[in-house]
Amino acid sequence: MTDGIALALFLLGVSLGVVGNWIKPPRKLTDRWLVGIFALLLVAGSVFTFLEGRLPGGQPSPPRAETTTVPAQVPTVPVPSSASATPTPTASVRPSANPKATPNPATRSTAARPGSSGKNGTPRSPYVAASKFQRFGGTHGPFTLVADGTTLRIDTPDSNDSQWGAYLKDHMMCDGTVEFDVRLGAGAVDYYGLAVLPRGGLDNDQANGDAIILYLDSDGSFIAKFSSLPTPGVGGVGGGSYPVADLRQTRHVVVSARGSTYSVKVDGIPAGEFAETESVGCGKLTLAAWGGATAHIEDVLVR
Repeated sequence: MTDGIALALFLLGVSLGVVGNWIKPPRKLTDRWLVGIFALLLVAGSVFTFLEGRLPGGQPSPPRAETTTVPAQVPTVPVPSSASATPTPTASVRPSANPKATPNPATRSTAARPGSSGKNGTPRSPYVAASKFQRFGGTHGPFTLVADGTTLRIDTPDSNDSQWGAYLKDHMMCDGTVEFDVRLGAGAVDYYGLAVLPRGGLDNDQANGDAIILYLDSDGSFIAKFSSLPTPGVGGVGGGSYPVADLRQTRHVVVSARGSTYSVKVDGIPAGEFAETESVGCGKLTLAAWGGATAHIEDVLVR
């Protein structure tokens, strides 16, 4: 096709040359004519060859820059949504570097194992919940009982004629020990105090049974002694009163009931051991206060 176009243009050029320069063609071509014709053919062929490469099919050739950038845009990473695509090393490493994508099985199983904890993995408290205590004494005068977590607060009327407090309604004790921290807010009446009945009961909405009572004596010191409620009084074998630390500051009290024997310690110091002639059997832990005292009782432990 290129040769045909070149020949046609050559003949056209010769015709124009003949018409424009002479009427009659030369009879004999000289060497100069031959060289000129050959050069003209060579130039015309080169020009049309170049034009054919730039204008294929009559359309402009795309820019050279576009031709070189098209192969560079071919994606080399597989499409993530393709199930059959083979992940590249980069794709396989990336998820393992994300802790949310690959959780540690050991950590998950440890968090799900409750062990000795309570609900939702929280540690189970050894202390009695204050909400398990039931109030008593309200029929003998209004008073305040506040239960919060493992803390009880008994705020009593200004009277020594009755007792007010709380008992552990869902626990029966026969032989056992109770301990707690206590602080007594000063009452307006002399001899205000607190009674601990490990195996107590109720009679006429009053604490009933053998008790260790802790109270302010007439000389301004605090003492511990054994008594029987509802009427306080010294009793039991080995009876009497024993001095204890000032209960207007927080103290740790331990009361034990084994058979007919009762004993008490305040801040680890023994404060009397008492015995009845007969065992009273079983009962419920009862805490009673009087005399306008405010008893702050925390972390009750029964064992």
